[in-house]
Amino acid sequence: MMERDFGSALRTALAGLPEGAVESLEVSGSVATLRVNLGSLRAVLESLKSSPEAACDFPANLTAYDTGEEMFLVYRLASIERGWQALVLCRVDRSEPAAPSVTDLWPGFNWFEREVYDMFGVRFEGHPDLRRILLPDDWEGFPFRKDYVSRPSGSPLRGPQPIDRGVQG
Repeated sequence: MMERDFGSALRTALAGLPEGAVESLEVSGSVATLRVNLGSLRAVLESLKSSPEAACDFPANLTAYDTGEEMFLVYRLASIERGWQALVLCRVDRSEPAAPSVTDLWPGFNWFEREVYDMFGVRFEGHPDLRRILLPDDWEGFPFRKDYVSRPSGSPLRGPQPIDRGVQG
């Protein structure tokens, strides 16, 4: 029953979008997977959040993956009230990866967008502070991309160093 209800709720929530905005929609139990085109990504995400039918009010996470041929963003939204999740997949251009920021819709996506930028090089247009979050500012390249080539610096990365507080043991 939930599968039919969730599928119906999603179709209602997305009904006002242009033809082709959602390339595919599959529902299995309490999880839906939507493939959307980049031009409609923001509108789809807005609809899932604002629609009382879909009620996807929680930004669970955002990641990306690179197949070597194509690069995708994967947004995972959840409805706390209804107990369902929507996975929204969107292909981005590998040579100039970019997508609209949704930090104004879900402030919780701020650091997720920064992490995807840091690891994959996807630029989130309109992001309030798009800069590296995990790697040093002077890091070259994006290490989770299939085309990333490691460039040894000649000095190993060092972990935390003990602080000398002048206390004799």
